[in-house]
Amino acid sequence: MAQVLVVADDLTGANATGARFARTGMRVATVTPEHVSRVAGDYDVIVANLDSRHVPAEQAADLVTDVIEAVWPVGLVVKRTDTTLRGNIGAEVEAAYDAVRERVPSGTRVRVLFTPAFPGSGRITEDGVQLLNGVPLEHTDLARDPLFPMSTSVVADILAAQTDLPVRHVPIRRITQEMLTAELLAGDEPVVVCDASTEQHLTDIAEAAASAHHSDGTVWVAVDPGPTGALLAYALRLRGQAGSRGPMLAVAGSTTELTRRQLATVARTGAVRFVDVDAVRLSDPEDDHTDTVAEELTEHLSSSGFPELCVLRLVTGSEDVRELPPQARAELPGRLAGLVSDVVNELADRVGPHALPSGLYLTGGDLVASVLDELGVHAFDVGGEVVPLAIHGHLSGGPLDGTPVVAKGGMVGDDITLVECLAKLRRAVQARLHQVHSEVSEHVIPTLTRDPV
Repeated sequence: MAQVLVVADDLTGANATGARFARTGMRVATVTPEHVSRVAGDYDVIVANLDSRHVPAEQAADLVTDVIEAVWPVGLVVKRTDTTLRGNIGAEVEAAYDAVRERVPSGTRVRVLFTPAFPGSGRITEDGVQLLNGVPLEHTDLARDPLFPMSTSVVADILAAQTDLPVRHVPIRRITQEMLTAELLAGDEPVVVCDASTEQHLTDIAEAAASAHHSDGTVWVAVDPGPTGALLAYALRLRGQAGSRGPMLAVAGSTTELTRRQLATVARTGAVRFVDVDAVRLSDPEDDHTDTVAEELTEHLSSSGFPELCVLRLVTGSEDVRELPPQARAELPGRLAGLVSDVVNELADRVGPHALPSGLYLTGGDLVASVLDELGVHAFDVGGEVVPLAIHGHLSGGPLDGTPVVAKGGMVGDDITLVECLAKLRRAVQARLHQVHSEVSEHVIPTLTRDPV
């Protein structure tokens, strides 16, 4: 079934929004309301063009309700709005909110994430006011629009013209990601309107909303002119078969105290799953510890509810490692690398390429070399330094060919260096998935009016 439903009020906006999902490798189709249920099983993203911008508000709301009912369940409902907030904004937002709330389990928190900004098109939101190339909407030619003359650019007032849903305003206050997530979790208003003036703001909002979902189960209805809905779907790890990949995989082969502190810092910053390895047991060929760990790691990497990051870490203390026989100590990086290689090959063979890790982080000098060797990597395509001695790039060759990678020594950096490395890795993963691959470009987005699919 479809993972995402986009509800649009005109054809141009429908196709433009669908194209953003197609860039991530998801299979996308734009259809009219009567055809959504027929194609829901064939595409990852269904974009329903309601052609509702110029119909009465009550009719527009009914169309939204009907199309959500026809496609439900989906992982995310996106209500696409006009970039200058024309049309039945309030009525359609309320209809989407009510339709989702009626279909989720009782007690589930449902909220509207309304991010009107589209910085790439000159549309930004500051202090709850929508600006077109820096000018409030009512002071542009939109004030004389023959169908929707704009008399205000205050987003909450535009909503209030057609809905009584209370609105919470989140200003641009990007101090930490945790604070932004807290802003989105605060209050009980159904609609959260977010300021944004840059593409990075939109990414931060999407990631914070995903964190809120993971922390308290909040179900979001995304409302925006295009960018944020696709970013939120990515942050929620909704993937299509064509371009999907699993979570990022970190392998910590270092037992230094610095590495432990770095991992502890990561544990406090987001969705992460740890898989622990006992170096003593791993070194015993008669112990089934290796198989148990491999099964656990495979399960986390292939699960439909996977976290953003899986960390395979040595939990044996440095003193215990030093007490291992010299040969066992020398073989430890290779054994850990072999475990990683076995899991990657198992995922590729049993689940498919889309289940492979989307990014790879390696720490521990001997471990890095061993993992690259076990994976049959021909080259480490160096991109640069995250911090001195922490290198980012891409793998060339092997089952993870093209995968973004960051590698560093166990004694490199400070307590937050791993967070910085993972942020760089995450950006590289996003950039890779957002490329329009040749196979993705073959998925044409039909521009339908009233013709059958």
